[in-house]
Amino acid sequence: MKIFLTGGTGFVGTEILKTLLKYGYEPIVLVRDPVRLKVKDDRIQIVVGDALKPESYSDALKDVDTVIHLVGIIREFPSKGVTFEKMHYEATKLLVDETVKANVKRFIHMSANGAREDGVTTYHKTKFRAEEYVRNSGLTYTIFKPSIIYGPDDSFINMLNDFMKKMPVFSYFGDGSYPMQPVSVYEVAEIFVKSIENEKTFNKTFTVCGNKILSYKEILKLIMEITGRKRVLIPVPEFIIDFAIKLFGKFSWFPIARDQFEMLREGNTCENNEIFQIMGIIQKDIEKTLSDYLK
Repeated sequence: MKIFLTGGTGFVGTEILKTLLKYGYEPIVLVRDPVRLKVKDDRIQIVVGDALKPESYSDALKDVDTVIHLVGIIREFPSKGVTFEKMHYEATKLLVDETVKANVKRFIHMSANGAREDGVTTYHKTKFRAEEYVRNSGLTYTIFKPSIIYGPDDSFINMLNDFMKKMPVFSYFGDGSYPMQPVSVYEVAEIFVKSIENEKTFNKTFTVCGNKILSYKEILKLIMEITGRKRVLIPVPEFIIDFAIKLFGKFSWFPIARDQFEMLREGNTCENNEIFQIMGIIQKDIEKTLSDYLK
C-alpha cells in the first residue's frame, strides 16, 4: 500500500516514516531538500517539491492509497513569507484538492490540540480552518490533534534541557502552573500509521495526549530529576514576558513568540484520549520515556 507523506523530514514525520516502513507500507515522501531526510531506505520514494506548489507533487499522487499530511509550523515569520495562513491552511487546501483530483480516498491530517474557530491565537484558528476543509472535502479522513509532542529531537523538552545545562539559575514564565499533557512521538507515530486501515477512525477527529497532566514547573523539575542537575528556579512575571515579546518576539533568536506564549498560558490538555483504547496502545509514563534520552 502506497502512502504519500508530507512533513517527512520533521521531528514527527521522521518517526512516522520509520513506522510506515516497520509495518510494510511503501512511503512516497514530499521533500524540499532530500538531504534533510533522516531516514535512509531503498523502499522510500522521494518527491522533490513544495507543499505550496501542487504542480511539484501532483503526479506522485496518481497511484497512492492514503495521504498523511503533517506540514505545519509552530512559529511564523511574516517578513520571510512564513505564515500560519500559508503553512496551515493554504498548504492543506492545495493538497486536499490535489488528493481529490487524483481520486485518492483516504486522508490523515495532523492538526493541534486546542485548534478551534474562536481560538486565542492565529496558530489555532488556521489549524481549525484546515481541519474544516478536510472534513468538508468528501475524503475518508482522520484528523489527529496532539498535545505537545516530546521525543529525542523535540523542540520543547530539549530546549528546556539545553537552557538548564548552561544556566545555574533558570527563569520560568509566570507561576509555572500552566497544565500540559505531553505525548510521546513514538505513540503519535503508532496512532497515525495504525489508523490507515482502521475503520474505527474513519471520518473522525481525535485529541491525542499523554497519560499524565503536569504543570510547566513540574516538567522543569522532572527534567532536573532525570538529569541529576540542581537548578534554582525563579518565576518571571507575565507582564515582563509580554513586554519582552513585544520587543523581540519577531526575531528568530528570541525563544518564544506571542502565539506560543498565549498557548502556554491557555494550557494543553485533553478531555478525551479514547484513541489509545481504539488502537490498543498502552501508554508509557513520561518519566520512563524522558529518562531514555535525557540522561
